Amino acid sequence: MRAALIALAVASAAAAAAPAQPAAPVALPLAERQVVTLEFDRPVARVAVTDPDLLSIRTRGTRVEVSGQRGGRASLEIAFEDGATVAYEVTVAGARRPGAAAPGVPGEIALQTGEERRLRAPGVVRVLLEENGVARVRVEGETVSVVALAPGATSLVLVDGAGARTTWSIRVR
Repeated sequence: MRAALIALAVASAAAAAAPAQPAAPVALPLAERQVVTLEFDRPVARVAVTDPDLLSIRTRGTRVEVSGQRGGRASLEIAFEDGATVAYEVTVAGARRPGAAAPGVPGEIALQTGEERRLRAPGVVRVLLEENGVARVRVEGETVSVVALAPGATSLVLVDGAGARTTWSIRVR
């Protein structure tokens, strides 16, 4: 009986001395230029971020103000005076910006990630887009909206009611 109590005491002491496993990061989605205030029940001692150009961080006692500066992903770790930490996986959605006209290259659309280009397409009945994650296309009445999602190249074919096809090459930087 005494040996069992000693073994139990040794096991509980070892468990107390073992470092705690860090909790999984909490997802924190933001939009570009969006500000979120995180409030805690104890003072913040330290803040670390993997991409300081992506997030603007301000601390005030028990509050942390997080602002998305541009599209992308970063990890944010907040440490408290008692040594406890909390981690966030921050995803900032980039603002959609209208794309600039492609200089001198007919049939080509050059965009940067997050940019949007609207094409006038009266009578379009079908839109064919190479599905490779580079762009997203949406038809809104007589307008076709192209949003750049990731760097790469893809092709877009617009088909009107008579079956005529217009092909665009989309290049995302």
